[in-house]
Amino acid sequence: KFDVVMAGDDVVRKKPDPLIYNLAREKIGLPKEKCVVVEDSIVGLKAAKDAGMKCIITYTASTHDAPFKENGADAVREDLGGVKLADIFSPGMEETGSLTLA
Repeated sequence: KFDVVMAGDDVVRKKPDPLIYNLAREKIGLPKEKCVVVEDSIVGLKAAKDAGMKCIITYTASTHDAPFKENGADAVREDLGGVKLADIFSPGMEETGSLTLA
């Protein structure tokens, strides 16, 4: 179950504007440092990073070769299988700004 579900129709400014992520964060009452965005596009990645949040990319067939790491993605994966919150919010991640997931 999700605490908040939002879509593009919920905001007046669309990605890459970070509005949707900032509003979702406000609704659940968390600081940006405690948020992680899962995205599949460069536009979504830009919105997440401009909101000051970690961003994990789960690429699609059409976005597989996009330069996600070069544009600030914390991790790039085919899917989230086996990923735990402890991996995402590990002390190493906080210190280095880099997320290492198997």
